[in-house]
Amino acid sequence: MKYFLLISYIFLSSVLFGTEVHIFGNAKTYSGNELIFYKYSDRITFLKEQLFTIEIDAEGNFDTKFEINEITYVFGEFGVYHAYFYAEPGGEYEILLPEFDEKDEKDLFNPFFEPEAVHLGIKGMKNTDLNYLIIDFDYYFFRYLDLNYLEIYSGGLSSDVDTFINNIDLHYKDIDNQYFNEYKRYRIAALKNIATQKQYEKALVYAYFTKAPVLYDNPAYMELFNNIYADYFDEYLTGQNGATLYAIINYGHSISRLKKLLNQNFELKGPQFRELVILKGLNDAFANKNLPWLPLLLTLDSVYLSTKFPLHQKIAQNIADNSLSMATGTIAPPFELPDTADNMKELYDFRGKYVYLHFANTKTYTSQTEFGLIKNLYERYKGICIFITILTDEDKEAARKFITDNELHWQFLFTEINSKVISSYNVVTYPTYYLIDADGTLLMSPAPSPCDNFETYFFKLVGGNEGGFGNQNDDK
Repeated sequence: MKYFLLISYIFLSSVLFGTEVHIFGNAKTYSGNELIFYKYSDRITFLKEQLFTIEIDAEGNFDTKFEINEITYVFGEFGVYHAYFYAEPGGEYEILLPEFDEKDEKDLFNPFFEPEAVHLGIKGMKNTDLNYLIIDFDYYFFRYLDLNYLEIYSGGLSSDVDTFINNIDLHYKDIDNQYFNEYKRYRIAALKNIATQKQYEKALVYAYFTKAPVLYDNPAYMELFNNIYADYFDEYLTGQNGATLYAIINYGHSISRLKKLLNQNFELKGPQFRELVILKGLNDAFANKNLPWLPLLLTLDSVYLSTKFPLHQKIAQNIADNSLSMATGTIAPPFELPDTADNMKELYDFRGKYVYLHFANTKTYTSQTEFGLIKNLYERYKGICIFITILTDEDKEAARKFITDNELHWQFLFTEINSKVISSYNVVTYPTYYLIDADGTLLMSPAPSPCDNFETYFFKLVGGNEGGFGNQNDDK
C-alpha cells in the first residue's frame, strides 16, 4: 500500500489578490530572450515556484507585472548567473541585468558548477531602500568574513569580532526597516556562532529562535537555521535518546510523541519553531537514509494532518514531493519528445516491456565511450527491454549523423538541456540511467551504467522470465 500526502490543499496564506509589482528595464545583450524568475516555495527544500517571465524585445526592452503579498526573494537563473533581488508589494523596479554570459560546454556538463550569485542593480535606488541596504550590508559583512574567517574561528571572541559587530550595528542604528534589521540580526548571530565554534549553540538558538517569530523567507534567518539543524535527526540517532527517536519514527509514526521527546530540550519549547525543526529533520533524513523512507513518510504525513501552521503543510508537501521524486517504486515522470524523424513519442508508448532510459549528450566523452556498451546490451536484450536515449544536443543534425555513423539502432529522443524532463529526472551528469518496469514504475533510480555491471543486475531481475532472451524483436 502506498501513502501519499494530500495534494489538494490550497495554501491558506496565499492571498487571492496580491499586491502588484512592476518590473521594467533595458538589456540589449538579452535581446529576443525570455527570462524566467522564481521564488523559493520554502527554504528547507528550496523547490522553485515560477513568479513571472520577462520577454525582451529586439531593442532589449522588457516590462511586466506580477503579484506578491509579502517581501519576496526573487531570482532568475540564466547563463552563468543566479541573479536576485528583493521585491516589495507595490514596488516598481527598473532592474539592471548583468551583461549576458552564457555557460560554455564544460559548465553545461559539470555537475559541480555553481552559478555566480549577483544581486541585481536597481536604477534610482535610495540609500534607505531594502535592496540598497542589503547590498551595502553584504559587502561589508562578507568581505570581513572572507578576510578574517580563520582568525575568527580560531581566536573566537578574543578576535576583533566584537568590534566589527559593534561597528556594523552603529553604522545601521538609524535604519527603520524591519526586514533589513532582522536580516542583519541573523547574519550577526551566524558570525557569533562561528566565533564560539558552536559551543553555545543551544543558548544562541534560545536567544534568536525560540521566542522570536519564524522568518520563513528571510535568507539570513533560514541559512542560520539550516546550518544549525543540518542532519538533525541523523545526529540525534547517535545520542542518548537515539533509540527512542528511532522507535517513534520507525514503529509509531507519532508526531505527538516526537514533539514530546524534543520538548525536553529547553530551546525547542516553542511549538511553531519545534515543528519547523521536525520538518528539517525529516527532510534531511530522507536524503541520509539512516531511517526507512516509508516510516519517514508516515511521520511527515502526521505533521501535515496535525499542524496548526498552514505553511508547515506546504513544507511537508514539498518534502514529500522532493523526497519521493524519482524514488524507486514510484511512477516514472511522463514525457513527450521528438525522435530522430521528429515524430513525438511518449513514455506511455513503451509500456509492456522494461525500459532502460539513458540521458546523454554526444559531445561528452563519457557518453561517447558508453554508446558502444549500450549497443552490445541492446543486441542481447532488445527482445525484453526497450532502450531509450534522450539527447540534449543543441545540434540535432550532428547528433543524427553520430547515431547513423555509429550504427546505433535503438530509440533516440531529443530535449533541451534545461527542459522539464531533465529537471523531472534530476539529471545533473551525463550520462544518467534509469530502469523502468513494464507498468511504468522506477525499478532502479538511478540505474547502474553499462560499465557498472548493469547487465548483472538486469540478468538477475529478468533472466528467469518466461520468454527469456529468445525474442529478438526490434524496438525501434
